[in-house]
Amino acid sequence: MSYKDKPQIKLYKFVDSAFVLQAIIDDFQEVSFEHNIYEAGTFTITINYNIPNALLFERGLFCQYGNNPYDFGEIYSIQDEIGQDGKGSQIRTITGRDARYILKRRVIKNMNSNGLWAMTDKGEIVLRNLIKDQCGSSAEAKRQLPIANTIPASADAKGKVYSVSENFTNLYEVCKTIATQSEIGWRMSFDGTSLTLEVFSGQDLSQTVRFDTNYESLANGDFTDSSEAFSNAIYIGGKGQNDDRDIYEGEDGSPTGLDRFESWDNQSSLTIEAEYEAEALSMLTQYGQTLTMNGNGLAKCPYVFREQYDIGDTVTVAFSGKSAKAQILSITEHWTWGSYDISFAFGKPQNNLADQLQLMLRKIQEASNKTNSTDSVRWYTIPTDTTMPKADVTYNIIGFEGTCASGGSTFTLYLDDEKTGAKTYHIYFKQLGGGKLTLTTGKAGASNLVLNSGTYVAIIYVDEDGNITTQGTTVVNQVTVDNMQSVSSNAVAKTLVPSSTTIIESTYKRRVTLTSGRTDWWGMRAYPAPPVPSGKRLVRTFARCSNNATATLICNYEDNNMGILTTCDESGTYDIWFCIEVADL
Repeated sequence: MSYKDKPQIKLYKFVDSAFVLQAIIDDFQEVSFEHNIYEAGTFTITINYNIPNALLFERGLFCQYGNNPYDFGEIYSIQDEIGQDGKGSQIRTITGRDARYILKRRVIKNMNSNGLWAMTDKGEIVLRNLIKDQCGSSAEAKRQLPIANTIPASADAKGKVYSVSENFTNLYEVCKTIATQSEIGWRMSFDGTSLTLEVFSGQDLSQTVRFDTNYESLANGDFTDSSEAFSNAIYIGGKGQNDDRDIYEGEDGSPTGLDRFESWDNQSSLTIEAEYEAEALSMLTQYGQTLTMNGNGLAKCPYVFREQYDIGDTVTVAFSGKSAKAQILSITEHWTWGSYDISFAFGKPQNNLADQLQLMLRKIQEASNKTNSTDSVRWYTIPTDTTMPKADVTYNIIGFEGTCASGGSTFTLYLDDEKTGAKTYHIYFKQLGGGKLTLTTGKAGASNLVLNSGTYVAIIYVDEDGNITTQGTTVVNQVTVDNMQSVSSNAVAKTLVPSSTTIIESTYKRRVTLTSGRTDWWGMRAYPAPPVPSGKRLVRTFARCSNNATATLICNYEDNNMGILTTCDESGTYDIWFCIEVADL
């Protein structure tokens, strides 16, 4: 933060898909630029109105401070005022935000339907895919903005896991939330011709960089320790409505009484327990940040911004007998004639915060067999799990994995005697070898279903009397049913489809963007499958995906609970739709 010369201001205009330099200005009175890890910082320029260069500033033009690629943003407002000294005090103040704020021009729009844009992944992957879909190379031509966006492999991505489910909300505001809650820094760099989106993580410099009033690196500061936004217990509202809604509770430990601080999180698109856990951890981490610090730097200091430290780095801050490791959340540089000042905003230390959370997550919604159903999958391990808990009747899809005992294993499906127990399940069964699995409701005289060694994909029906019947059970050879990610619809078709059948495709087709190596879930409940023609019988329902990608239908036809899992070998745009196969009666 040693003295820096006042920068020149380069003024750009966006013309014909390019940034064109208009002027270089250095006769202003004072300027400042805020750098912020999570949101677009503000810059200001003050200049005498009567200087000819003052009239070059216009709303909608872009400013760059010197040659720094990150000190670049758009002018959003211009204010002219005059004081008592006439023309000598006639001042023009130019205000803008850094380049990230151009995303404020867009709302999140699901291009394939009126449903939500949804994704769960590490923060960087979610952020980059969202921007790419809404205003990058995957967006409609009229919605594209001049942003280069290279999406890394998920294993290399930064940030905590974060779930997004939005439609027609502001793109910039959602991106800011993703960055904040998944704890990633993001910015846009300008190379003189175009913008590039960057995601970064700060370094831990707490052992080498110390902002301290006793070490001539910090002029003053303040600590604020508040529990106003603190929460250690969160209720997450998921899929469904009213009494049929999934409600999960996440806790940091087991807080009770006055030590328990509760909050609510509305996330209607979440479907599986892993998503609820990631959301609970994200929210509790956010609500745990109660300590904030601010300070002003000294001009003469051994640490120089962007040389010894940067936005997002963790440093040691000390004054008034208090000391803490803290992340640099924002830095504001300010220049006037012959002077340079810098101020900071620090956040609560983030080191190992996720590890400190002892997260407990449980489902608290009770439901009957006919209500609160969910299309997420519930996996059981054979022979460990022997009975379905009452709460699990909400699942339409159940899976089994493990090896049956040598004498066979039995799994008891739940049947509620007090309510309608009829239920249709889609079943995946991965048996690694030997034995038999018997599905039963445990009712005397009711029919059971026995599955021999092998891997099964089946639709079964449980009636009110406890009888279990099968609808389209098949053994799928050489296919691994592993978290439902590699069940090939083509492999199922080979054993399920009799000769002389007819495929009827749905008129509804959904266009989606798929990423290689990633499994995506597409809920299609609102779009029923084609009707079975008169004189025909239903053989199967299945999903299709264009360009040889894999589409797996995990639903039952009777309830129109359509859900499709997709995987692909090559990232790109694909069409998915579902079909029925019928045969003569």
